Amino acid sequence: IIIPQYSEDEEKIKPLLDSILEQKKINFNEINVTIVNDCSNVILSDQFLLNYQLLNICYIRNDVNTGPGLARQKGIDNTDNKYIMFCDADDKLFSDTALAAIIGFLKEHNPNYLVTNIACEIYVDDKKSLLIKKGRETFPWMHGKVYKRSFLEENNIRFSPHVRHVEDAFFTTCVIGSIDFNDIYYLDYVTYLWMANSNSLTRKKSKYHYLVEIFDDYFYSPKYIYEFLCERKSDLRFSYFVSSVFGCYIALNSSIFIDPELEDRRKKYLDELEKTIKQRRNIFILFKKEDLKKLFDEELRQLVSRNFIEEVYKTLDDFMNEYIKIN
Repeated sequence: IIIPQYSEDEEKIKPLLDSILEQKKINFNEINVTIVNDCSNVILSDQFLLNYQLLNICYIRNDVNTGPGLARQKGIDNTDNKYIMFCDADDKLFSDTALAAIIGFLKEHNPNYLVTNIACEIYVDDKKSLLIKKGRETFPWMHGKVYKRSFLEENNIRFSPHVRHVEDAFFTTCVIGSIDFNDIYYLDYVTYLWMANSNSLTRKKSKYHYLVEIFDDYFYSPKYIYEFLCERKSDLRFSYFVSSVFGCYIALNSSIFIDPELEDRRKKYLDELEKTIKQRRNIFILFKKEDLKKLFDEELRQLVSRNFIEEVYKTLDDFMNEYIKIN
């Protein structure tokens, strides 16, 4: 279990470590917990970690801040367990039988990639409640997923040094692009609790919307994913390219970029998007209109469901008229 840590102090990470320590019906000799401090001054003390000796904790500290993706990668590179699972320091396991369910499934099926259900804390009318998401609904989140180390190594799947944000989407898409969909195993069991935290990177408030703040990575990371998928001749590469273009187009023509101060930045992205589309226009022509609509609608659904956008001003027909010039 690999946990990146930056601003989470002992009080904040305690619920996660407690939830691992409280697991039932497992052999603790079969698990290791690696915490990677990403060059933070918030240090977990030896005295605190002594409370969790049963977890075989390895505490690593980066010399420079790398972001959560490369912090996780350092955890991967400094461990040797057969399977890898990621947890965020401000979340926790859903129940005291989560690991027993996961480990039992791994031993029975020996999968390369296991996807479980997760629970998400949400606020409705200022009241906290739980939303259960099935595994098939959690792409591209990293939560509640387990990876076989040999599968990652054989396919050279690593967190990218070029993608500091949306690093989970990068990593997960590379995994999906390297595996036959029939070889993805699903465990219909809730194992992970994604906890609402207003101070986390993806939930913090700033002058502009979160997606605007990290739009460079959101816009440019598809280039690295597309190159990865093309190298492997993945069947996913063309649909991924189309979906990523749709995602950028939808976001740039949505309420998050409505601020006049963002107009120059928005125009820069739209110019680069147009160049990208011109280079690979034939990919869009290869798809049937109904398939393009499915990809467009799914990208829109994902952006709305993850609370990235509220209002969109353009449609698939607008996109086709502006860039592809065919019906």
